[in-house]
Amino acid sequence: MGFDKQNRVYKEWINTPNLDKELQEILAKAKDEELQAAFSLELEFGTAGIRGILGAGPGRFNSYTIKKVTIAFAKLLISKYPQRLNDGIVIGHDNRHNSKRFSQLVAEILTSFGIKSYLFKDNDMKPTPVVSFATKALNCIGGIVITASHNPAEYNGYKIYDPYGCQLMPEDTDVIAEEMEKINDILNWKFNSNLKLLEVVPQNVVNQYFAMIEGLEFYKNEQASKKKVKIVFSAVNGTGTEFTPVALRKSGYDVIEVAEHAFEDSTFKNVVNPNPEFDPAWKIPLEYGVKHNADIIILNDPDADRFGMAIRHSGKFIRIDGNQTGPILIDWKLSNLKRLNQMPKNPALYSSFVTSDLGDRIAHETYGVNIVKTLTGFKWMGGEIAKEPQTGLNFVFAYEESYGYVLDASTRDKDGIQASIMIAEACWYYKNKNMTLVDYLNELFVKYGYYFTNTINLNFKLEEKTAKMDPIMSKLRNEGLTSLANMKVKMIEDYKNGLHNMPGQNLIKVYFEDGSWFAARPSGTEPKLKIYFVVVDKDQQAAKLKQEKMWTNLKQILSLEI
Repeated sequence: MGFDKQNRVYKEWINTPNLDKELQEILAKAKDEELQAAFSLELEFGTAGIRGILGAGPGRFNSYTIKKVTIAFAKLLISKYPQRLNDGIVIGHDNRHNSKRFSQLVAEILTSFGIKSYLFKDNDMKPTPVVSFATKALNCIGGIVITASHNPAEYNGYKIYDPYGCQLMPEDTDVIAEEMEKINDILNWKFNSNLKLLEVVPQNVVNQYFAMIEGLEFYKNEQASKKKVKIVFSAVNGTGTEFTPVALRKSGYDVIEVAEHAFEDSTFKNVVNPNPEFDPAWKIPLEYGVKHNADIIILNDPDADRFGMAIRHSGKFIRIDGNQTGPILIDWKLSNLKRLNQMPKNPALYSSFVTSDLGDRIAHETYGVNIVKTLTGFKWMGGEIAKEPQTGLNFVFAYEESYGYVLDASTRDKDGIQASIMIAEACWYYKNKNMTLVDYLNELFVKYGYYFTNTINLNFKLEEKTAKMDPIMSKLRNEGLTSLANMKVKMIEDYKNGLHNMPGQNLIKVYFEDGSWFAARPSGTEPKLKIYFVVVDKDQQAAKLKQEKMWTNLKQILSLEI
């Protein structure tokens, strides 16, 4: 069935005389399937703001999405901080198509509401964690990043921070959503910017960020020795180029940048998929690793909030996933805090419900760290960190399995640059012991048990995600499970109405008697259902085989044809 071009919203867009020219061209060439997707729904706030495929229509991300969200955010700010509008908002962006133009538009709209705005020098792209850091460092009332993070090239997005550089919590995003619904004629909305309220983020703030990164090192006077560690680095054509290799070289490491990934490119033609969780981004970096006989390969994603690595071990490169990297970083940091007698009182580690419990066990069982579990997304961790004056806890670490880590709470969103500098030092330390980080990880497995983790992504078209995902979640929720792959279910947690002091989320977690578990959750940023497996056994191979059997059985139970 073709798209009905008598659709009211479509006619409003196609008949708007001053519609953005780029969007006019998109509409003129769009096929029925594309129009159906663009005009059958409207983009909504998810786990980390609002994201969508670039294009025309309310179901796509465009300058009118930018206008609508920014108007709503401005009204929230005026209501919440009427006396602090001159404290301003920091605005940054990544390398994606239209990101620079969108960030300029955001700044000009905010100034039209009397709200001071900061752009970085020349409105150049900057990593998401740098925007989070700058928001807090400048004592602003908020921050904004135009980014789709690790999503494919056709996406862009809009992430909002509170005065601490933390993603907005529901009490604020709900207000923004309500204000967006009140805007009826965004296509013809006009504004008058006040460029006297537009300023440049001072360079000393960027310098402070680099100083914080340098402060994460435990062996600061070993530059000559660290030169022996060879690092291949990829920014996947994103924002990390200006920061991660610069910090690593300053610390002494021998850094080889992947030239094909070292320039700004919104198409990611040399990367294909800029998510360090997936194979395409690794193709060229792995070739570099072999060619240069590197010790470690480090990838950031386009906005540098994620971190991925591959370690040369026994003559080949082994990629280390998020559930493995977290425990390495946790043990490395906590062991050094203990060695230097710098462990704070009532230390706290923050991790998500779908992250492997290996890192939690290391922190709690060996170092006496308090474990705080949260929903997926760093806004929940940031929200809990903000409560520390009341809880009496003191941050030492925060992470989630999707390659996100915070090691210094001056950023309240995940920081791939922080992770890069700390993992490099761990790599150097163990190289001096004739060990790799794979050896280090295996030592942790021997001590705490062998964990195998795997996340299955069931991908859907944006317009069909509800129809496809809801039946799967309903079957798990309503029919339940008593066993899987001959393993008895110990307990099922349904987070729909809220658990463990967290609000409700569409998440189901199934625990087994042997300590293994799996969880199912629709993504908050992409049209996909994520199924997380955390499996424990006598060794890695046994755990891997167990997970494969669990997945085979689960596909049968859920009638999944993949």
